[in-house]
Amino acid sequence: MLNSDEIRKKTIALSCNSGAGHLAPSLSTVEILSVLFRNFLRYDVNNARSEDRDRLIFSKGHGAYAYYVILNELGFLPTSELDSFYKGASIKGCLTQNLDYMIEASTGSLGHGLPIAVGMAQAFKMQNKKQKVVCVVGDGEMQEGSNFEALGLAYRFKLDNLLLIVDANGLQAMDRVQDVGLDNERLAKVLNAYTDNFSSIDGHNEEILQEKMNAFFNKENANFSVMFCNTIKGKGVEVCENSIAHHFRCPTQDGYVGVQS
Repeated sequence: MLNSDEIRKKTIALSCNSGAGHLAPSLSTVEILSVLFRNFLRYDVNNARSEDRDRLIFSKGHGAYAYYVILNELGFLPTSELDSFYKGASIKGCLTQNLDYMIEASTGSLGHGLPIAVGMAQAFKMQNKKQKVVCVVGDGEMQEGSNFEALGLAYRFKLDNLLLIVDANGLQAMDRVQDVGLDNERLAKVLNAYTDNFSSIDGHNEEILQEKMNAFFNKENANFSVMFCNTIKGKGVEVCENSIAHHFRCPTQDGYVGVQS
């Protein structure tokens, strides 16, 4: 059973042991991913390529460390890959598609994941298949115009099998989101205009996450769903929390020694 506290500790360790940056954007999605994989996504632990699996497109592919840890916990990603991360591993700082590891798409070039997810969801509907598609994007990433083209298509095709999760941590690579594009209050209003299945929630509250994901996975919806998850970038590492400087800065550079037992 996936435990968010343990996933967070192992995510921090993965960064600190390897010296890899992009820890802060990985920590804001820990609870989101834990609840998704623990309670809702369909997959076969013995077959990463199972045709019946749901699809997760992790569009903010630079913040994938918690995702790697979870894939390892489930047995899809070998421990040797984590041990050699940034030291010759096939997994990289941004996601590279590897269906044997159940990594569905290469992402990190922002604005690509949602269009991929929309195409997958439409393909499943055209084939009368029951798989769900979940796409996780960052709030800064929502400045990419390709996302809004994809949203228009998702609405047009009534993709009730598609869930968009926005990791709204208020920060992007070099600044605060509100100082570059729309602030998150306005962004939420824009996304709300695309679908009646919109919710803005605490992205670290697992009870609320479970309630809203249940509404997508187990109830009838007329169109696609959006969960706008308000989160803390760098959650769990004080020096990283809400810090512009730590988008790509390993906390060991500041004297941080990792999670103490």
